Amino acid sequence: MEKVKSPCIKVCKYDSKGVCFGCRRTKAEAANWPEYDNEKRTEVIRLAAERENVPGESPMGNLW
Repeated sequence: MEKVKSPCIKVCKYDSKGVCFGCRRTKAEAANWPEYDNEKRTEVIRLAAERENVPGESPMGNLW
């Protein structure tokens, strides 16, 4: 069985809560991705899809 692929889109900038602006994984999820089995990877992708970045923050820095 093929491994679920990483959702990384090579943005790799994080908001003040540690959520990536690109893939919406947390820093820990991104770091631990290679160790996850397909079930855990699928769960991380589902959770990331439900996340939002901190309002007013962007990968280029705060907007205010």
